[in-house]
Amino acid sequence: MIEVLAAGLQTTVQDAGRRVRALGVPAGGAADPGARRLANALVGNAAGAAGLELTLGGPTLRLHADTLLSVCGAPFDATLDGHPFPLWRAVPVRAGQTLTVAGTPLGARAFLAVRGGVGGQEVFGSVSTDLRGAFGGQGGRALRRGDRLTWTPRPPAQPPRAFIDTDLRTTLSAPHVLHVLPTPDATPDTLAALLGTAFTVSAQADRMGVRLRESVPAPHDPARVSVPNVPGMIQLPPDGRPILLLPDAGTHGGYPTPLAVVSADLPRLGQLRPGDTVTFRAVTLDWARVALHAQERGLRQAEAALRLWYGR
Repeated sequence: MIEVLAAGLQTTVQDAGRRVRALGVPAGGAADPGARRLANALVGNAAGAAGLELTLGGPTLRLHADTLLSVCGAPFDATLDGHPFPLWRAVPVRAGQTLTVAGTPLGARAFLAVRGGVGGQEVFGSVSTDLRGAFGGQGGRALRRGDRLTWTPRPPAQPPRAFIDTDLRTTLSAPHVLHVLPTPDATPDTLAALLGTAFTVSAQADRMGVRLRESVPAPHDPARVSVPNVPGMIQLPPDGRPILLLPDAGTHGGYPTPLAVVSADLPRLGQLRPGDTVTFRAVTLDWARVALHAQERGLRQAEAALRLWYGR
């Protein structure tokens, strides 16, 4: 059992998300999927196992059984019984010890994995927390003080002496350059404005999306119908302030979406924090495929090496 002594700013149970968008349900899941996969691999879990997503300020947790923990993502300041807790490693924790996670100077989120995977309310095959829909995880809400979480028992194991190469970690430092693909909604004027502006992340940022402060011309057709949305699409509402969609975004929307962030850059979207600077760089579909394949190859190599360690 994990006892929540302090909840942090917004700590939620997340896994790899749902695959039922055809039913109008957001995919959800960890906002930095690379951090989720690597944290799980470090403790010997499957890539999609559920853990805790930490946002800007982390929780204080007391462990009531021996286990392995790992925290990957933004460089949160963490201690275990007052001693530094290293990130990007598997760390043995004994029953009765307390993990305290403070804030982070860069990025927005990290993923905390527990060997065996955290339990929660399963909806459509996933325990990911949907805060707007109020389902999954701990009753569809962020953690609160006094919550008690369980995890699936796994045989004890010696943690690997490995650490995650920095090349596999999500880039956190601003200014952020997001690689994008134009969509049929992109007009020459809109494209020129979006690609030629340095934007600032506003305080309106959550798991649904990130609104940028600066505005660009945004022509609109009142007769436009709702069209499918996916995480990574960039909406342009009437006020001209772009919205970058994250995992909890709705499945349809009526705003034009002139750009889509390439899949390889989606983990970086989950790490944007208010005040960060963002620019967009157009790429080709071939470039996007090569970038995704390179990213996936690195993640799979790390996962395979760690599976070998736990399978000895």
